[in-house]
Amino acid sequence: MFAARHAYDIFRKKAKSSILLYLLMSVVALVAFIHIGAYSIRYSKLEGHVGSSIEDSYTAVYSTVVSLEPLCSKSLNMSSNGKSGPSIKISDAYINQIISALKYINSKEAIPDGGDMVELGNIARTYQKAFDIYYQLVICQYDSATRTRMEDQLFQLEKKLYPWIINGPMYHSAVESLLKSKGRGIVMTTGSKYALVAQHSITMLNFIGNQLPIEIIYCGEDDLGQKERDALTSLHRVTLVDMQSVLGLKKCSKGWENKPLAVLASSFQQVILMDTDALFFQHPETLFETKAYKETGALFFRDRTLGFGTYGRGPGLTDLINTLAEPFKENLIFNTSRVMAKVSSDELDSGVVVWDKTRSMPAILLTCALNSMPYMDLIYSKTYGDKETYWLSHEALQIPFTVFLDNGGAIGKVFEQEGKHKVCGGLYHADEHGKPLWFNGGIGERIPSKNLNMMEPTYWATESAGVNVDWELSGLPFCLYGKMDAPGDYRDSRIGKLSSSELVISKKMVDLWVELFQL
Repeated sequence: MFAARHAYDIFRKKAKSSILLYLLMSVVALVAFIHIGAYSIRYSKLEGHVGSSIEDSYTAVYSTVVSLEPLCSKSLNMSSNGKSGPSIKISDAYINQIISALKYINSKEAIPDGGDMVELGNIARTYQKAFDIYYQLVICQYDSATRTRMEDQLFQLEKKLYPWIINGPMYHSAVESLLKSKGRGIVMTTGSKYALVAQHSITMLNFIGNQLPIEIIYCGEDDLGQKERDALTSLHRVTLVDMQSVLGLKKCSKGWENKPLAVLASSFQQVILMDTDALFFQHPETLFETKAYKETGALFFRDRTLGFGTYGRGPGLTDLINTLAEPFKENLIFNTSRVMAKVSSDELDSGVVVWDKTRSMPAILLTCALNSMPYMDLIYSKTYGDKETYWLSHEALQIPFTVFLDNGGAIGKVFEQEGKHKVCGGLYHADEHGKPLWFNGGIGERIPSKNLNMMEPTYWATESAGVNVDWELSGLPFCLYGKMDAPGDYRDSRIGKLSSSELVISKKMVDLWVELFQL
């Protein structure tokens, strides 16, 4: 009896210990389950999870914006804008999800048609994430089967979506093109028709002391004849580049659509893309030193503030933003857009665009796509040429950019009418300190003529804060009304005169135009 009781006591103590141990283990398991569950929710949002379908991976990728923690010290976080989403470490699981998303896109026969801006934005954002990862895998020399799989799927999509570099004779991919780009420079596009305009602009750049190399991008001998090529190559610091020697093009175009493609074809890493009729009062390289450019690596300029709906423009651009950048339409980078506020028909003047390829390459590629078929017809029906596609692409990918503070103005002659003053002429832009920087539109007729209809810049007018803007659009050139010699903090449009040194540059512009164009 005693032995039985003793055995029972031992069993009870062990059982009690086992129960306590069981309860303790249950609590630990519950905590672990909760922790793992919470992690799984976060993980599924950012990286996907085991067992998710390829289509689910694609949806998760394009619908989220994250910042990637660099793989190595040489990495550059290319997509981070400081506000879009959490930062994650690049793991094999995340890379595999991106690969799955790429596979889903590549399983389709073609990219979205020209009317599906929502799906184009989704695919462009997926490509962007894959590009950012592959870029880091390459520069960190991360060789593995995972990198090979990523490369295979990324290149398949690039051939469909952005085929110009990968199908060209010089580079194997957009990443290789980026890594081999060097230095800073100016890029222009021209054909034979406007070669004299380019010659005028480059000669003026040399006159004011420009130190940057210049690449003139054209497309085939039919675009830029031998006579014009000889004249341009005789100019200081100029190199000609046939974009067919760099890009894979099915045929050459001769319009606005060549401008972003010229950036891809250029050898520079940091680019000032200039229209041939853009003229500077200051060294263009000062643009690289502005706070606006240094912060983001993408610098754009505003167009005139014309009433929403002027020339039928405005509503179409808001539609493009709301579809191409659909996930971010309530949280745009450019949250002071006049078009989105429905106070202007146009947003940007693309006469000068400044880009750092290292920070903006996916946006540059998307800009090229928007200026190419099958998307160009829709874009150009809703906006005026290429000029809005630059910030459209950055908004769609949430890649940072800066729009210069000054609103568009006018530069030319001043007129007084019924006690009011107006300046009529080209589209004017001031620097960060309110001094004349550059203007768009040239000096007069752009082909040799007896009557050049020249505009000699002597006065400028600026919209200032864009309050109470009064543009006269009844004829060309456009005129902006303003207050003569108003103080710098004046919020309505104001008018000023070029300084003596600026007038010397202006006179040279006019004299050279006569020399080149007067019959």
